Amino acid sequence: MKVKFYQIFAFPVFTLFLALQLLFNSLNAQQRIPRFTEEEKNWSEYDLTGWQFGINLGMYLANKNSAAFYNGLPDNENNIAYILKNYYWYNEIKQELNGRDILKFPNTQKPEWTGAGNQWASEYNLKPGDTAWWVYYPLNLKYDATISPGFYAKYNFNNTTGIFVQSNYVKLKTSGIFQLVIDSITGFSEPALRHGFIRGEEERISIDVGISKHYRTGRATSFFIETGFSLNSTEVLSHKIMIGNREYSIVNVYLNQNWVPNSNVTAYKVYQGGLGYGLFLNGGFKFIFSETISIDPGIQLYFKNINLKPYNEFATNYYFYVRMIFSFFGEI
Repeated sequence: MKVKFYQIFAFPVFTLFLALQLLFNSLNAQQRIPRFTEEEKNWSEYDLTGWQFGINLGMYLANKNSAAFYNGLPDNENNIAYILKNYYWYNEIKQELNGRDILKFPNTQKPEWTGAGNQWASEYNLKPGDTAWWVYYPLNLKYDATISPGFYAKYNFNNTTGIFVQSNYVKLKTSGIFQLVIDSITGFSEPALRHGFIRGEEERISIDVGISKHYRTGRATSFFIETGFSLNSTEVLSHKIMIGNREYSIVNVYLNQNWVPNSNVTAYKVYQGGLGYGLFLNGGFKFIFSETISIDPGIQLYFKNINLKPYNEFATNYYFYVRMIFSFFGEI
């Protein structure tokens, strides 16, 4: 049974914060630490120590590096060739293309197309004897900008410094156009191109743990910087292509079996994705309305990897957000 990301980390995070709260209460009971430093005296009308809880809502801009997982290349885990190599799906697509063959390289091309085929083979580093389908792939896929909600919990030691944990959720989509090279109308014409569409969808859950520092800019405003360690869990939700009116999932749920119509071929649940990690840097402004409510707009930069192999290099991702803070001051 696959264990969800939040199930792995929820209990340790909760235990950590509970232990810290008990420690702080114990220390304060033995020796009361002064609430305000010299730097904080102008904030003396606001006591911002203690627990704060917040709701994040913002726009997540994912790095396009991991979007290449969805381009359908022959070497990818999910590839267009998986559909085209199936006899029954291939014939369905041929009917959709008015009975015209999808050309393969190098065995089924006509002599007058040798130059174009060689150029394509060079572009994708194919070797003699490789059996790749003649498809032009979308090599510059990008994720759509997406709304991302989240939760934030923080303990302030004083009015300027605290530690926090936050968790954000985002569902990302990417899509593009690929081209199939199909048989020409006559023996004297170049092969024709037909468009197909490819799209992928994934979800990410992140947990960030870090330290926060505020710098006063006005009676009820401050600039803040946050930094720390980030963990993320990514799961592919769907990966499909559409040719004409026919839609196919290119996730191989039949494993080593071959799909046959009206058969009892077993479909399995396939999990694609995994855990990643990285660092983050976050900055913004706090607008204090009272000792119970404040608004924090900010920008968060992640430098992390997303576990979609082989496109799991570290890359930057951005999160533009507004956070509403509800404060519980003093001892609770």
